[in-house]
Amino acid sequence: MAYRNDRTKNRRRYKSRYRSAHSYKQKRSSSQTKAAVLVSVLTFVVISSLVVVFTFGDSIYNSLDSALQNMTATDAPTVAPTVVETQAVTQAPTEAPTEPPAQQNEDFLGFLKDSGMDLEDVKVNQMIFAKVDEQTLTCKIHCYQKDENGVFVPAFDPLSGYIGAEGAGTMVTPYEAKTPTGLFRLEYAFGTEYDPGTAMDYSKFTEQDYWITDPNSAYYNRWMSSLDGADWSTAQWLCEFTVSYPYAIVFNYNRDNVDPNQGCAKFIHVSYGPTNWGGIGLSHDDILTLLYWLNPSDGPFIRIYK
Repeated sequence: MAYRNDRTKNRRRYKSRYRSAHSYKQKRSSSQTKAAVLVSVLTFVVISSLVVVFTFGDSIYNSLDSALQNMTATDAPTVAPTVVETQAVTQAPTEAPTEPPAQQNEDFLGFLKDSGMDLEDVKVNQMIFAKVDEQTLTCKIHCYQKDENGVFVPAFDPLSGYIGAEGAGTMVTPYEAKTPTGLFRLEYAFGTEYDPGTAMDYSKFTEQDYWITDPNSAYYNRWMSSLDGADWSTAQWLCEFTVSYPYAIVFNYNRDNVDPNQGCAKFIHVSYGPTNWGGIGLSHDDILTLLYWLNPSDGPFIRIYK
């Protein structure tokens, strides 16, 4: 086909390809729409991926990590590595290390040694040492309390007291005013006065209370609260001992297995001179100090020695 010029030729081609300018515009608009849709889809995919990663990223990571570990465990060799024979093998100790014993009070250790005792002999938390002097019939009393570190420390200043009018010794006969020496447990307290507030078991005397001093009686060296069935000839009528026994502490001399050939009625009580029954005498204030301190849960013992 012949054309008058190139412009006409190009117009013919345009018309033959797109038929019309309107058709060309439609095609171009359609392409732009597809591009916009594609961009929207890609944007949605990217945003959705980011949401999934931020929301479920930890779970996905843990799952992948577990899978990789399982793969590694499966691929690991099943043969154990060879132990080098020259390598030293360290064994765990079979026993827990022991703590060093607490450093005891030097004075306390001195009293133990002076009284013929060892530290292993002391199984209690309250310990009393009564060092007697037979020439002056006096004694010095040192009271020690175990603290939270296991160390025995002085409970208070030493107390000054008296012993029996006939001295002190290991052998004491009935009716003898001699203080027994040895290691004794403090049992309980009683007196003509009301309980001063001690932790020890305490009883106030009544007119029916007696301490039996007849070695021929089945109740020898016992506290009786009735005259019914009385089989004794001598006894201390406790309620009349208002001077000596306003407060008194019983220690277990000749108490567990009573021997009629040994003494009786050995108490720590109030006295301002040598005692008539061989107990240990303290002033009224000092025996109250002792009673306020004593605690049966600490198992108090007294060691009387020369």
